[in-house]
Amino acid sequence: MRRTLLGTWFVLGLCGAAGAAEGPPPQPTPRAWAPLRYLHERCADLLDIVELNVATGRGVKLDLKYGLQFLGACDHRTRRFGILDRRVGAWREIDSQLGLLPFSYLAYPVEHAARALGARRLAADAEFVRRTGTRGIQYLDRKELNGDPVFFVKDTVEGPLHTRWGDSFPIGAEVHAGVGIRFLLRPLQLVDFLAGFVGIELDPWLNAEQIR
Repeated sequence: MRRTLLGTWFVLGLCGAAGAAEGPPPQPTPRAWAPLRYLHERCADLLDIVELNVATGRGVKLDLKYGLQFLGACDHRTRRFGILDRRVGAWREIDSQLGLLPFSYLAYPVEHAARALGARRLAADAEFVRRTGTRGIQYLDRKELNGDPVFFVKDTVEGPLHTRWGDSFPIGAEVHAGVGIRFLLRPLQLVDFLAGFVGIELDPWLNAEQIR
């Protein structure tokens, strides 16, 4: 009987020691209170609507975006500070853009006159301005948001269509001459913000890249 009791106490002691060595069982990660999570999502959706930032860097730009098209031309490299992808911070940006509608149509008579005179180079340049300037193209490379070397966003714009649906059909303006400011509104992100009040989440679709 004594041996049985000693054996039992010995086993219990080993179990207790093992439990002490392992430490207390992991506690589940507390989830944010539901109203706070809801408020956080609404604020994030609100930040998605607006792009407001200032910049310094070489280059000159005057840009006007009106939903279905934009007017502007530039090729500059800047450091910017403001709102980007639901965060406030600083990042580097390379921006190349050509959008000349309605002035691009002035290249049409130049193109035909050049062809009639046999000036092939001038005709080709005029055709490029007419086609590309009317459609509107823009290439944006954004990197290193708040010093994060992994952060990189590449946006190819053709008229109103951006790489991501949520960036499409922007309305706003930008001016830059050594220093500059940009202000844009994204209508589709506004729809997402309003739909969130009835429990509809459009972010998976808005953040998806368009198939071209």
